[in-house]
Amino acid sequence: MVFNRSVLARAALGPAAGAVLMVFMAAGAIPAYQMYSVALAAVYTIVVLSVGLLAGWSGIWSVGHPAFFALGAYFAAYGSAHGWALEAVVLAAVAVGAALGAFLGYAGARFSVLYIALLTLAFTTVTLELVNRWSGVTGGDQGVPVLQLRSDLGLGTFAGGGTQAQYLAVGAAAVVLALAVPARASALRMRLVAAKSHPMAARTVGIAPEAQSSLSFAVSGACTSFAGVLLGLITGFVSPDPFSLAFGISLIAACVLGGVGSVLGAVAGGIYLTWSPSLSSTVGLPQPVVQGVVLIAILLFLPAGVVPSLAAPARGILRRVRLRAETGRPPSPEPSTERPETGQPPSSEPSPPLLGAGHPSGADGEAPDLLRLEHVSVAYGGLMALEDASLSVRQDEILAVIGPNGAGKTTLLNVLSGLTGNGRVSGTADFAGRPLLTARATARRRLGIGRTFQHAEVFSELTVAENVLCTRRRVTARDRDAVARLLRSVGLAEVADRRPAELPFGLQKRLDLARAMAERPRLLILDEPFGGLDTGERTLLAQHIRRLNAEGTAVVVIDHVLDDLFSVAHRVLAFDFGRTIGDGTPDTVLQDPKVRSSYLGTVGSRAQLPDAVGDRSLIRLRGTGHSYGGVAALRDVDLDVRAGTVLGVAGANGAGKSTLAGILHGSLRPTHGVRESDGPVRTSLAPEGRGLFRTLSLRENLEVAAYAAGITGAELRERLEETVQWLPARLRDRLSAPAAGLSGGEQQMLAVARALIARPDVLIVDEPALGLAPALVDEVYDRLIRLTHDGLTVVLLEQSLSRAMSVCHQVAVLHEGAVAAQGRPGEPEFAALAESAYFSGGPGPATTAAATARTSPVQ
Repeated sequence: MVFNRSVLARAALGPAAGAVLMVFMAAGAIPAYQMYSVALAAVYTIVVLSVGLLAGWSGIWSVGHPAFFALGAYFAAYGSAHGWALEAVVLAAVAVGAALGAFLGYAGARFSVLYIALLTLAFTTVTLELVNRWSGVTGGDQGVPVLQLRSDLGLGTFAGGGTQAQYLAVGAAAVVLALAVPARASALRMRLVAAKSHPMAARTVGIAPEAQSSLSFAVSGACTSFAGVLLGLITGFVSPDPFSLAFGISLIAACVLGGVGSVLGAVAGGIYLTWSPSLSSTVGLPQPVVQGVVLIAILLFLPAGVVPSLAAPARGILRRVRLRAETGRPPSPEPSTERPETGQPPSSEPSPPLLGAGHPSGADGEAPDLLRLEHVSVAYGGLMALEDASLSVRQDEILAVIGPNGAGKTTLLNVLSGLTGNGRVSGTADFAGRPLLTARATARRRLGIGRTFQHAEVFSELTVAENVLCTRRRVTARDRDAVARLLRSVGLAEVADRRPAELPFGLQKRLDLARAMAERPRLLILDEPFGGLDTGERTLLAQHIRRLNAEGTAVVVIDHVLDDLFSVAHRVLAFDFGRTIGDGTPDTVLQDPKVRSSYLGTVGSRAQLPDAVGDRSLIRLRGTGHSYGGVAALRDVDLDVRAGTVLGVAGANGAGKSTLAGILHGSLRPTHGVRESDGPVRTSLAPEGRGLFRTLSLRENLEVAAYAAGITGAELRERLEETVQWLPARLRDRLSAPAAGLSGGEQQMLAVARALIARPDVLIVDEPALGLAPALVDEVYDRLIRLTHDGLTVVLLEQSLSRAMSVCHQVAVLHEGAVAAQGRPGEPEFAALAESAYFSGGPGPATTAAATARTSPVQ
């Protein structure tokens, strides 16, 4: 916890306000009959703060806090009756509250928000039942008095319901608020928020979400129990009535009103809880009605809460004023992320030497193995995601892992980082001479393993700097300086105080890398780091990877952008169907027939394509592109879908095929460019992954699609009978069986049948062979090709280039969102052109040839 001047100044506001309030109370400025309300508001402030920080920092909404509140109050009553000191009562209440909170937090960490709420609801219900039945201690429905509590620390004797207790409540609330302010800047808050925002990513930086939930609930329970002791003292009498479930709901409403996770918002919530009964009496409406109206109004007009909503504009103004004072100019809207002329990330320090362009030259075979896997397999039920995988990585090496979608690459990275979930892992793995598979995911960070994710899984509720700082258990001034240097080295220094959502995707990927680089890991695991980046960003990333390796970090990296991947790798390992199929250098690995086949595919038996096709263009794309949050998925695509043809779109995973499928289907509107059709054209899409309703039967899946197309009554029965005939006999006999019970190939055929029920002019099928055995692939494709003999136009989006070349009239090759080649499979030299485009975007002449192919209609 870092106590700088700004934090200390804000923390002092609570005690200062408390001192002023107590002076007013002592001077009689606050009437005696209002002093009790002021003390009650102070107690409620502590409770609302406990509930609000638990929800805001850990994402746990609890309706069990009335039980903790009652626990503290009854400890005060019991202690006063048995001669306990004030400090003993507080310690006992806090300890029991913390223990119960830790248990609830740990037990609830494995459940969703709804189930945690039910768990805390049950806790309150059981506690209130015990209060009512344990009448020898609690007095049951009649309640029990709080007589007096003396202090062993010389604070005096506090009589139940006396004025001294009211001063104590105000002073205690001031101290709790003062402690909450620096807690916001602490590693505790950062790690709690990280565990809430992205539990899987949190594990890779050494944060255990279960432990964080348990810790946060323990602190919250302890604070609420402490507030209960204060409540018992200021009221002088404890009964079950104030601790009802309705009070639990009111607490949540008060948190939302003030602002979840806001320290000052807790004060607003405490005041609201105290004076809402008076407000209800004034307007002449029941208190629940008034609370409901106020809460609805807040959610509609100030959804972040009163305090955050009012404070946000003020913070923006202060930030601009501060930046103008520091720099003499207004802040620029976008950060500068490159040095002029060099293209390097900005830094005030000289960058470490980078290896030369082309393939790195650091691996000489002399360094010892840092990582070794032998015969590692991962099974999910009956599916072998990884089978008998063996590999080694030297300390000075960059190992690239390649393979088509579903090859087992991500499973391999999950084995290394301990994120296999419910998978059964077998085999052996050693890291730096220690067993790896038995180590928890959170412990692997301490072993020296860092990891990034394919989609930059950053902690959205933390700033850029906090995303990196949360890797520390304690944050010191030295840690903040080290993180500032790290952010400068990757070009993020100017955005250190921004949230990730304010940054473009490329900077989010740099943040993911910076978080993985924190604490200088010995092994860095990169999951598709080049995906979604433009050319300049990929060049900078490659330089970062080479620099890290030059500093002594081993790197394991997977990606589908092979040219960038091979530019940094020393060695390449190829996977397919969960098995290792090849190993070599970037220059030689693609010469292996097995490796080429895994990408380009093989062809089995198939039905014959119809020879005669039409010239009419049903769907035309001109200059079409699409972006997701600034990340370009498609760029300037020109494509014609001609009547009666089978158009194949081939490309590696991440090339943009599914985005193109959505645009052709019409369900996705391109961000730029034109999609035109020749009159009304009905399209149907069988999406990647099939998208079936697994709990519905085969017949019900078909009926849902028919209803969506507006087909009912007799026409529905006719369409069902027609569509069912397209299915194989083994499915026609099982129309009442749930879709979840089908094999992968059978599910794919059902997905196509569901698309056919609307009688489309164009059928779009995305990755029909994904995850299927070769025999089932042949059956699915045979049935798709037979449809073209009835005049149906089919668009196949396929990862296997060879398969697309064998079953399509025309093939377009996508590479990094652009059409790199297009033509007919029978054209001379097109096979070599398409293959070059598939792996690297094609040489210069390929672009011209592809353009020529696009201008000639398919006959």
